[in-house]
Amino acid sequence: MEIERLQKEDILLYKDLIDGCFGQSTDIEQYQKYELNGNYDILVAKENNEIMGSVTLYKIDLFTFDFQPCLMLFNVAVKQTHRRKKVAETLLNHVKKFAKDNGYRSISLTCLDDAYPAHKLYESVGFKKASSIKYNLSIE
Repeated sequence: MEIERLQKEDILLYKDLIDGCFGQSTDIEQYQKYELNGNYDILVAKENNEIMGSVTLYKIDLFTFDFQPCLMLFNVAVKQTHRRKKVAETLLNHVKKFAKDNGYRSISLTCLDDAYPAHKLYESVGFKKASSIKYNLSIE
């Protein structure tokens, strides 16, 4: 298994992964523009030209609290057929090494309250449950 930055030619495979894991995702045109934003990186786990899993990193260099600069993770996804094969752990450990090597002081992510397998995964690689409340405002 290799971890690499999502390549333009693999965007359709990536969208299929995200659609399969989350039910639906952003229009393909949005994914094709992601490279224009230097604060984002999408890492994929690949084997034999198949994307087995991914994680999106958002780099926050300016932040008020003392854990800056920090990384925010999104879309931790693994194909159903590749779960329990250390794909997510490999991706998250890669992110931890990237953070350490590049001076980031913390990594955070948001997880649904009832996503217990995900809780177990995150805690198994060193994440700790934070005492915060997430608020959301949908703009329609």
